[in-house]
Amino acid sequence: MNMEKIKIKVFAKINLSLDITGVRSDGYHELDMLNTSVSIYDTISACKSKASRVVMDGVEAGENNTAVKALKLLKENFDINMDVEIQKGIPFSAGLGGSSADASGVFFCAHKLYELPLEDIMRLAVKVGCDVPYMLYGGGARVQGVGEIVKPCKLPQLSLVICQKEYGASTKEIYSKYDEIGSYPKVGDKFNALEKAAVALNPNIKIAKKRLLKFTDRVFMTGSGSAYVGVFDSLEDAQKCVDEIGDDFIFKNLAFSVKGNLLLY
Repeated sequence: MNMEKIKIKVFAKINLSLDITGVRSDGYHELDMLNTSVSIYDTISACKSKASRVVMDGVEAGENNTAVKALKLLKENFDINMDVEIQKGIPFSAGLGGSSADASGVFFCAHKLYELPLEDIMRLAVKVGCDVPYMLYGGGARVQGVGEIVKPCKLPQLSLVICQKEYGASTKEIYSKYDEIGSYPKVGDKFNALEKAAVALNPNIKIAKKRLLKFTDRVFMTGSGSAYVGVFDSLEDAQKCVDEIGDDFIFKNLAFSVKGNLLLY
């Protein structure tokens, strides 16, 4: 069926674990991550057009926006254009993959509107960011290399509370700090090699962790931060945490893990 317009949800992700196994000669870090999609999402509407643009929450996005970068790669490689509108639901600078979700959503829309093979799109996805290839899969997955190796796996549904106290530093700054100071000792399976660096650059992000620990002992930072995730035995327990934890957060939300990452409206 020839489509002219499409509207999708693109879900956030959390890193249940994030390890750095080495640094390549080109400076990129080799990763070993266990990811899952969660029920927080952005909404993307796209249509075929004569010129490409991205409007995010009513404002036209600039060239550093990941969705704009994805469109540029699609133009260069396939000579196609799309007009894209994004409504944000995933918080910024949180480690939840919001920027990568938007780029993956643009690629998925191009796949549907222009019938582009996904294997061709996957080769472009890693050029935008290490989380973008995974975002085209979603669900549970082990992700390795610089993000290009995605191995889907089954994970149980999780009841979660996600909290962000302050915006974190840029991912580039955090990796640079990691190279300087390393990581906390690895304890348990919920490990994030970037947490020490993220906290060193902005100690206040850890307030969210301390607050969550009052409700559950299973708390970890996702991505390069600054959001922390608490895991609960039930959605009822998670909702009680959201209700009682306080309102002095940039972002706090009940979430649960979902099977995929891209959903047609």
